[in-house]
Amino acid sequence: MNAHVPSRALAFLAHLLLLTACGDASTTTPPEIDKAMLAPVQQNEITAAAGKRVIFAHQSVGSDILDGANQVAAIAGVPLNVIETREPPADRSGIFHFKVGTNGVPLGKIQAYHDALAQSPLTGVDVALVKLCYLDFNHGTDVAQVASAYVQAVEDLQKRHPQTAFVAVTAPLTTIQTGPKAWVKRALGKTPAGYIENARRDEFNAVLRQKFAANRLFDVARLEAQGGAQPVVFDYEGRTLEALDPALSSDGGHLNDAGKRVVGSAFVKFLANLDAP
Repeated sequence: MNAHVPSRALAFLAHLLLLTACGDASTTTPPEIDKAMLAPVQQNEITAAAGKRVIFAHQSVGSDILDGANQVAAIAGVPLNVIETREPPADRSGIFHFKVGTNGVPLGKIQAYHDALAQSPLTGVDVALVKLCYLDFNHGTDVAQVASAYVQAVEDLQKRHPQTAFVAVTAPLTTIQTGPKAWVKRALGKTPAGYIENARRDEFNAVLRQKFAANRLFDVARLEAQGGAQPVVFDYEGRTLEALDPALSSDGGHLNDAGKRVVGSAFVKFLANLDAP
């Protein structure tokens, strides 16, 4: 019996090596991000963004983005006036943000955002956005239902408040499990962490990319995947999908300082160059 143990171990290791030949990630990328979004933010762009009145509903990754925006603004010496409130003052410009709904309940978040803004006059508000969280998507998520509700909410609010630019935001990503743990999972017939979840996020994001023009879509997911040294993608069920670059993350889901600067800087550039409805 013991004589067969080494051969079994070698067979298992050979199987792992076969799996690694396929790789955990691919070098083939989805459509390339607009490089202008990754260029250093200019002082005039920060000034332009600071002069707008913005409402931003989000959860924790949204806070990361605002931290990054504040960092680049502070370096340039131009305050952004980022304030957490559900009732933005009518006489001040700035980014007025609030936590919306509960993570893991995307339909509730969408409804809460819609209800909060539907009856408000939004006097002088230039831009309004709502961002879902990576925790809102898992293997059981009805992506079509969530995407439909999101699109309908944004479109309805745009009709109610034609003077405000309502912007869609793609769902943020997570890193994917790689290395020995991922190999072992595959050997056991299991899917490594992050694959299914990011596939669901990609399905949602694909709807938003189709429904909204580039100047009405802030693509957090694409920034997270392509904002580092090289794009981070993986193959799953015949598709090449994006994942959060580990170099931009503190824990596999949230942004570290480098990630905050990449996405926060792009957020400032997006707001600065956003045209009126």
